[in-house]
Amino acid sequence: MRFCLSYSFAPACAAVLFIVSTIAQAGGGDRLTQGYRDERFRAPSPYEGPDRSGEQIYAAYCKTCHGRSTQGAPMPGDQVEWRLRLRQGMDVLMDHTIHGYGQLLMPPRGGCETCRVGELRAAVRYMLEASRIHVAGEGGGAD
Repeated sequence: MRFCLSYSFAPACAAVLFIVSTIAQAGGGDRLTQGYRDERFRAPSPYEGPDRSGEQIYAAYCKTCHGRSTQGAPMPGDQVEWRLRLRQGMDVLMDHTIHGYGQLLMPPRGGCETCRVGELRAAVRYMLEASRIHVAGEGGGAD
């Protein structure tokens, strides 16, 4: 606290030091919060409400990229692009959805950090069905 060397800032400096020492004593002195930094990097709380539909997840998260031709994201209704991706199997498609793909072209969990895996699967199925592609079973290809 370099500014504490100036006489005019001494009262403010003393107040700050008093507050910090009081907080440290009240919290047991184990750890002071870093405030914004701690909150910024804290994982989001998981969504605890009822399951959201694939259409709801798509509208809230996926549509940002998949609603327009952005960086190669296949749009719902684009049967050719979705069939190309589904050739690898639903397991690979879901792995790319959950873990991301291609240096963040597809962000992990499609940018929905609070989405459950079932909700992500429903969103993928929604986009496939909008493309008139029926997925047989988990892990399988298209019918």
